[in-house]
Amino acid sequence: MKYFYCLLLTFCFGTVTAQETKDTYAKNNDTNDEKVIEFAKKLLSSFYENDVDFFVDHFDIDSFASKVISEVNGENPSKSIKNFNKGFIKGFKDKFSQFPQKIIDDIEKGSSYDIVNFYYHLDEQKYHILFRLYNDEEGLNYHDYQLQYVDGDFKLQDMYVYTTGEYFSETLRNLYELSVPTESTDTEYNRERLKTMLFMTRFQTLIGNEKYKQAFNLINNIKGEFREKKIYYIMKIQIASQINEVYHMEAIDELLKKFPDDPTTKLMAVDYFIMLKDYNATMRIIDDLEEVTEDDFVEYIRGNAAWEFEDYEAAEKAYTYIIKEYPDFENAKLSLLYMYDSLNKHEDSIVLLDRMIASKVYTKKDLVDFIDDKENEFENLPTATIYKRWKEKK
Repeated sequence: MKYFYCLLLTFCFGTVTAQETKDTYAKNNDTNDEKVIEFAKKLLSSFYENDVDFFVDHFDIDSFASKVISEVNGENPSKSIKNFNKGFIKGFKDKFSQFPQKIIDDIEKGSSYDIVNFYYHLDEQKYHILFRLYNDEEGLNYHDYQLQYVDGDFKLQDMYVYTTGEYFSETLRNLYELSVPTESTDTEYNRERLKTMLFMTRFQTLIGNEKYKQAFNLINNIKGEFREKKIYYIMKIQIASQINEVYHMEAIDELLKKFPDDPTTKLMAVDYFIMLKDYNATMRIIDDLEEVTEDDFVEYIRGNAAWEFEDYEAAEKAYTYIIKEYPDFENAKLSLLYMYDSLNKHEDSIVLLDRMIASKVYTKKDLVDFIDDKENEFENLPTATIYKRWKEKK
């Protein structure tokens, strides 16, 4: 997530004019459903094939830029603002490939990136595709791509990022507003705005140097309207998570109190209620998250949370479900194996090991070497009699 905000700040302060675009709307029908599904598959393949060009070539930059700039400038921007916009959009376009490249890099480091579903947004009259990003380090995130209908085909127009709780264009617009020239004669407004701009430059430097405590103190003391925006609270949470659990929990608490009815805060709320050791609230939030995303992969998060709360039956049920529905997702198998080890459920461990061998992803030697390696921290299984017999059995 640190990379995400550095990328945004680079876009904003980096150096084709945004054109007014008129949306054309796709009808919700079987033909377009098929087009959207095919587009989603091609987009997914491009990430796994290390191809940033597909994403860039199929992103409607002008339409996206109009969402960032036009809503801020109004109909008749001044010459200085027009010139600024040219540089802003050029800087954005020049660096835009960094976003799909970041997803590709995450995949190469072991993250999973998958299509969850697609849907038609009735109010917008636009199709959306929901993707899931998961890795052990940063956990779960979703990218909800909004599609633009252009000359009978679909292009990416915007992306709703669950961990920021807003569209990418909104996040960028908030930062754009801080850097665009102002013609206001309000001295106090201009003074506060300049302070915020200086804050952004200093903040970017501190994050780049991993000076998280200083960055947190800096963002915590900022004044002005930027403090009222969701991006402020999200940035604060991400920095706090790099310091310690107390900072992290307090920062999430601020977000939840500021936006109590916002469904996009659910990802943050899961961690929050786990830290508060509130089992019922944690499971309720996980239920809500699964309902909102229609993603049964959330059961893996339920399994991890249940184990954290020592509800081993619920954890086993969740992991078993994921193993069945997502047979290529190895983390669920390993999590269940580690839980069995901690509970001395060695017979269940052997059954699971045999199933893992039957899947032909692992050999018996692979698993034996993994379990016997002390760095992998199995506490009980390596010395269990049933395991030793299983290991020696041909």
